[in-house]
Amino acid sequence: MKTLIQYGIILCLAISIGITPRLFAQKLANFEGVVVFKKKGETHGIVDSVTMRLYIKGDKFMAEDVKDANQPRIIVDSKKKLIYMVTDRSHEYMQMPAPSAPPGVASKAPTKASDKQTIAGHPCEHWLEKGNDLETELWASSDIGKLSLPSGAMGVNLISSNNMAVFLKNSNLFPFLFIEKNKAGREMTRLEVMTVEKKPLAEAVFEPPQGYNKMTMPTGTLSDTPAPSAKKKK
Repeated sequence: MKTLIQYGIILCLAISIGITPRLFAQKLANFEGVVVFKKKGETHGIVDSVTMRLYIKGDKFMAEDVKDANQPRIIVDSKKKLIYMVTDRSHEYMQMPAPSAPPGVASKAPTKASDKQTIAGHPCEHWLEKGNDLETELWASSDIGKLSLPSGAMGVNLISSNNMAVFLKNSNLFPFLFIEKNKAGREMTRLEVMTVEKKPLAEAVFEPPQGYNKMTMPTGTLSDTPAPSAKKKK
């Protein structure tokens, strides 16, 4: 379950890059380096916490679990529209096309608040949105480049608010802190950037290592929709 949830988190990020690869490459062209973020949330009654390290270089990124080296690394190449899941302990990897997210149209943009704060060394501005079930809080900065966070996939509810997801996709903002609370004020999701480090990254970081075996992707792993099955025998 942990692996599936973590993969779903990275898949959500991959979807946003896959939608607008040229825009993503343009906005992050001047940023090359590593971002560490922590995500804690409750999805379908399951509470999960994970710290991910995200390597970014133009229209490519690689993500890995900071605390568990046995978890697969996820590589996304938005120019090629490919995702790789690399398992180092078995020297294997799986290749799959980057999925497309369903189109969304924001009915109302979030409200910009007047307060500001610095998160991980970057000045951030504040946005708020109140829905029927959740209150959403976003702290984002425009000095690092664009990163959209669309609605959850594979049962991973990264961002419930479609309006906030579309707002981020159409902005020049990088989310540094995202919080969702229910009507009772209980925190349901917290996604927070811990560190940002600018440094050159080798192209090999974003490719499956040489000598690793390519695996066949199991049916039904990437989607909540069941794969077509043969007719039942009478």
